[in-house]
Amino acid sequence: MNSSLYVYYLLLGVVICDDSPLLRFYYRSIDDYKEFNFSEAYQVLSTQWYNPNRTTVIFTHGFRGNPQGPAVTAVIKSYLEQGKSNVALLNWEKLAAPVLPSVFNSYANWAAPNARKVGQYFAETLLNLSDAGLNLDNIHLIGHSLGAHLFGIAGNTLSKEGTQVPWITGLDPASVGFETRPLSSKLHAGSAGFVDVIHSDPDRYGYKRQMGTVDFWPNYRTLGPVIQPGCDNRQHSTFSMEDLCNHNRSWQILVDTLKYPGTIIGRFAENYRKWKNYSQQDGDAIVLEIGVCLENIVPGNYYFRTFAESPYGMGSGGLYP
Repeated sequence: MNSSLYVYYLLLGVVICDDSPLLRFYYRSIDDYKEFNFSEAYQVLSTQWYNPNRTTVIFTHGFRGNPQGPAVTAVIKSYLEQGKSNVALLNWEKLAAPVLPSVFNSYANWAAPNARKVGQYFAETLLNLSDAGLNLDNIHLIGHSLGAHLFGIAGNTLSKEGTQVPWITGLDPASVGFETRPLSSKLHAGSAGFVDVIHSDPDRYGYKRQMGTVDFWPNYRTLGPVIQPGCDNRQHSTFSMEDLCNHNRSWQILVDTLKYPGTIIGRFAENYRKWKNYSQQDGDAIVLEIGVCLENIVPGNYYFRTFAESPYGMGSGGLYP
């Protein structure tokens, strides 16, 4: 690492040690990868991993996430199986772990501050990768929960330096600690050229308000909490799979867009009340498929319904309440 970068990282408060975030670059399978510190990641561009004719997809997890977790495993495998992208993971497992006496303190006083620091650190890393040959105009950043804000902060940091990433996808971006933060400290519509967000748990762990170029609201309602089909509203152990059912549906829906393209589409509406009053006789609908980045798109809210199990997509049948 050159000395100027080392000083920059220290000023950010990033500890250059075994807790440092890593970039994991996948080849043919989820078990076939190379992993580098941010400062050494440029080395992968001289290997067969990088195909300049493909989109580079980088995924990152949220609080308590890790490379063996269900979100990382499902998303990475799906993109590898699709075979159309250079696939990587931003692995900040140790900086996102519950290390303090309580889960809440670990989130608020460890993982969330680290997400902000790693986001800034990653922005500088992307510029270094660009200098080494990575085409930033063909990159897609996908973050779940706290990881969505990490990538948003990276995009915001790059924008200040005159560079804009083209596409960030937020999978149920975290709510706690971010609802009242300034735009520079979280994911928002200006974090990239196109920002799409799937809000699957807006009443508990996920962000409650519109925040992207387009915002998808699966199975949304205003009376009572949003419960995704197949989940329930009972009390469960905090962060158990049952407790995270609604929150995890965001990445499960994304995975289904790769496995079953064209089956998960949303219908544009100014708000839920207007969508609820739509019927199949209301003329042509403005629809958008999840996982598609378009330049000429009607920005705003898109609503749809899903089934309780994968395949979740109802196609055009899910466009109406």
